[in-house]
Amino acid sequence: MSLTPGQRKKLQRDRDRALGWVEITVKVAAERAQEVRSFAASLPGPLPPKDPRQLDLIEQINRQISEGG
Repeated sequence: MSLTPGQRKKLQRDRDRALGWVEITVKVAAERAQEVRSFAASLPGPLPPKDPRQLDLIEQINRQISEGG
């Protein structure tokens, strides 16, 4: 059984959240868009997970993806 695009996106967001990432949408003036992209790219990555079980969660999510659900 294959996953729907919505299910795959949810798994991706769950995996990203476990790694400390969050996806946001920002509305800016068109002429400033590249400036905002450059700023976002210059930000450091998230801090490492404090709970080592989070890494187990990532493995569990990856297994779910490979098993198809």
